[in-house]
Amino acid sequence: MWRRSFGTSSHAVDALKEKKWDALVIGSGHNGLTAAAYLALGGLSVAVLERRHVIGGAAVTEELVPGFKFSRCSYLQSLLRPSVISELELARHGLKLLKRNPSSFTPCLDGRYLLLGPTKVLNHREISKFSKRDADAYPKYESQLERFCTLMDPLLDSSPPESLQGISSLQDRLKNKVHNSVFWTRLLHQAASLGQKDMVDFMDLLLSPASKVLNNWFETDVLKATLATDAVIGSTASVNTPGSGYVLLHHVMGETDGDHGIWSYVEGGMGSVSMAIGNAAREAGAHIVTSAGVSQLIVDDSGKANGVLLADGTVVQSSNILSNATPYKTFMELVPQNVLPDDFTRSIKYSDYSSGTTKINVAVDKLPDFHCCKSIDGLQYTGTIHIGSESSNSKIS
Repeated sequence: MWRRSFGTSSHAVDALKEKKWDALVIGSGHNGLTAAAYLALGGLSVAVLERRHVIGGAAVTEELVPGFKFSRCSYLQSLLRPSVISELELARHGLKLLKRNPSSFTPCLDGRYLLLGPTKVLNHREISKFSKRDADAYPKYESQLERFCTLMDPLLDSSPPESLQGISSLQDRLKNKVHNSVFWTRLLHQAASLGQKDMVDFMDLLLSPASKVLNNWFETDVLKATLATDAVIGSTASVNTPGSGYVLLHHVMGETDGDHGIWSYVEGGMGSVSMAIGNAAREAGAHIVTSAGVSQLIVDDSGKANGVLLADGTVVQSSNILSNATPYKTFMELVPQNVLPDDFTRSIKYSDYSSGTTKINVAVDKLPDFHCCKSIDGLQYTGTIHIGSESSNSKIS
């Protein structure tokens, strides 16, 4: 099913040329597909243009090794907003989430191991093997992060309080000021509801290194090192980098089927996320075309976009272009030269795109064997496996 195209025939490409679309979306990553679905639900004519033969961007499932299907890039789901899952009816379109329980496994060289998950009884029993004090502190640590999430979570579904740029009507400016006032009023009200101590701790979490946060809570290296992975994964920061404490909170802000802080696998791999959103977009009327790479935006003398030019020379017309490509790809390669201000292009050109993460997909003939856990019925394979987290080199200082 992952090789199924959403429309690569000459008829699909010909349909792009038949009219001027209300909106074009460059790239079919899950964000681009979501935008297309909502625009189509709003009654607009929308076309999604994907360079590759398969939709999904970083959320794809592909058979890289014969007989083995892989989630090539992304691998877990939790931060896809519940409102998107509900409003696009993604479960009806094939999305099935599989909660991880336990969610992490840390084997130790001394023959012990640490399992962590959403079950409080399991966590207390497992952490107690290393420290009774830490086992008692862990529920309080989780509870505090959950309280902080009540402050941050609504922000993820809110439009940012941006100021209008350029010429706008008096009505638009007043509407913008009201929106911004409502945003900040709601935020201040939520902050006040935390109380003074929690608010101080919240600011400390946002600004502090993760090492400081975890050292304040726990004494056991294996527990701190296991939790610290959530503070550095996907970033170029270390646990001693100021601000890395926020990433701990970021990994609790997601949810699965209403359960906060629960990360899940997706049945069929991460490509199922994109397929479900793509199905919702198509049902709403969006036209999704694969093998249709965009080579350039068409911009008139006034600086207004009128459409795009495909790699095969096809012109597709629209006055509204959304790009799911990176800012560099969009503004440095797709937008014609001398259209954008020099200071803007310079900031894009010198943006740091280096990655702190490497993902290696491996096909194996059997599951790894851990001598420290011969009798836990395969629970060690359900979540993230942390290697070397009990060693002296992994201590948080």
